[in-house]
Amino acid sequence: MIKKVILIIIIPAAAIFLGFKFIKISTADNSILIQHKSKSSGSIENSPFQKEYLSKDGLVVVNVWATWCKPCIQEIPTFKKISKENPNIKFAFLSIDEDPEKLKTFLAKNTINDITLQNTEYIEAIKNFLGGNGLLGYRAIPLTFIIKNGKVIDKNVGSIDYTELSTQLKALQ
Repeated sequence: MIKKVILIIIIPAAAIFLGFKFIKISTADNSILIQHKSKSSGSIENSPFQKEYLSKDGLVVVNVWATWCKPCIQEIPTFKKISKENPNIKFAFLSIDEDPEKLKTFLAKNTINDITLQNTEYIEAIKNFLGGNGLLGYRAIPLTFIIKNGKVIDKNVGSIDYTELSTQLKALQ
């Protein structure tokens, strides 16, 4: 009897709570998407990203990050280390920051190969190409994509592990 009462109360309460959380996320994301769409109208074929990273054979690692994301910042040294160990693989960072001035300030103090500012009008096209618009979309970062010969072959949601990524990249070469 007590179990039935608990289930009758807890399940609807949890559903209502999760419903409100989902509505808040959806509303916030729509305004961000509208801002991005108004800023980015180019197709990926014309982008510097296409010319530098997709038009050539080989491996490319793209990390989607933001200046406000602590795990993203913490994994930058790992990417730098793996990049030094694999000079034949191209590494690039793509920021989802909404404030370009904050991004510029961060990049002035931290040397990383961020491609965001030179691809501003192509951000949505790049994100669509990467395929990060699935279940988690770009709400969960860091995201790491591995591209081989111009095609996305792997996506990692969350922080990378040095050993796992190094081993995976060596196997793909």
